[in-house]
Amino acid sequence: MPQLLHLKRLDRIEIMPSSFRPGLKNTEKSFVLRKGRTTSAQRRALKCLKKQHTIQLGEDKVDFSAAFEGSPKKLIADVGFGSGESLLYMADRFDEVNFVGIEVYPPGIGSALNQIEQNKLTNLKIIESDVFDLLETKVSNETFDAMIFLYPDPWPKRKHLKRRLLSEDFLNLLYDKVAMGGVVFCKTDWEDYYTQVKKAVVSDNRWLREDLTSLPEYLKSLPQTKYEKKALIEGREPRELLFRKTPR
Repeated sequence: MPQLLHLKRLDRIEIMPSSFRPGLKNTEKSFVLRKGRTTSAQRRALKCLKKQHTIQLGEDKVDFSAAFEGSPKKLIADVGFGSGESLLYMADRFDEVNFVGIEVYPPGIGSALNQIEQNKLTNLKIIESDVFDLLETKVSNETFDAMIFLYPDPWPKRKHLKRRLLSEDFLNLLYDKVAMGGVVFCKTDWEDYYTQVKKAVVSDNRWLREDLTSLPEYLKSLPQTKYEKKALIEGREPRELLFRKTPR
């Protein structure tokens, strides 16, 4: 059992084996779930609301148009949404956009399902999946108009840096799945992680780094999550990156 190093937004640990490369199957999962308490409300949601508010994965690639009943709206993915505070905030205020939340942590999924039901959100669906498996096998190229990564696990120890989610290899996978002109937004409270991603983006002429004044409306004024408050208390200032897909 690997040592638990850092908690991301909820009690979920992402583990990327050093040998991992997108496009190659690996016997190790890219995450480990820490046993955490699931409330009775979350359990009920997981049992009763999945059919209405999740996209069930089959053998074929996901038909997002059918999932949203033919809606032509822009499609935004929030990867690893944790408790769903930011995701639900966006979906509730921007019904002109369709959102997909990608998560593996059952309590977070259960909480999100309850909120979707209570707020009657028709522009938000949940996918319970490892993002690597999902993007590699179930998502067609140029699907998402934006992909959002809020506080991905920083893996702060030097020996674990290769396990970070937003690696150069993963950015290559994102390039295929984001629509031309689409954007990737990431936010981290670890300065060296921010520097690492920025360096990878700047050195790759397929991506154009955008000024934060170009943020889409749904990314402006996101709520301050519990994780972000904790980071600020501990002296870590959140840093943001926005970059746009351009022709090769």
